[in-house]
Amino acid sequence: MVEFITGKVVERGEEFVVLRSSGFGFKVFTPHPEELSGEVLLFTELLLPPEGTPLLYGFKTKEERELFKLLQKVPKVGAKVALSMLSKFNPEELKEIILSGDYERLTSVPGLGKKLSQRIVLELRGKLKEEKGIPEELYRVLKALGYKKGEVKEALKGINLEGLSLEEAVKEAVKRLSGAKLDRET
Repeated sequence: MVEFITGKVVERGEEFVVLRSSGFGFKVFTPHPEELSGEVLLFTELLLPPEGTPLLYGFKTKEERELFKLLQKVPKVGAKVALSMLSKFNPEELKEIILSGDYERLTSVPGLGKKLSQRIVLELRGKLKEEKGIPEELYRVLKALGYKKGEVKEALKGINLEGLSLEEAVKEAVKRLSGAKLDRET
């Protein structure tokens, strides 16, 4: 609904910033409000609770926003807990904690006990393993070359990219992707 918002930070709270944008003041809940100043762009998620006021959440990256949405798919994890998790850990740390099964580190987040931490690890480990396949750096290079994430994922299925330099991985990916395009054209 609201993909992103740009504006100037005019107020900062413990969990939010107020952005002045086009004459309006938007209260945006964000993981690290202390890091935001001046003119900013935040990728947003608008939540419309059944009762109460709509809430706008903002993130520095799309990856952070996607992780916020993924965390809320776990029963008993709401926006407040998901935001607390992203305030405590950056997306890479959080993914590593989940993938390694280190639920005890999650219990340091306010609102997360042992059982809920275990549930988060169990429910999200498989989903994050699926996503982990393509290194972000490789994907960025291939995207710059005009390839879409779906075709990149498909072309790189079954390739072990570990141990390859970025240059070698790009060469292998382009070789497979250009072969896939030729196959479709014939």
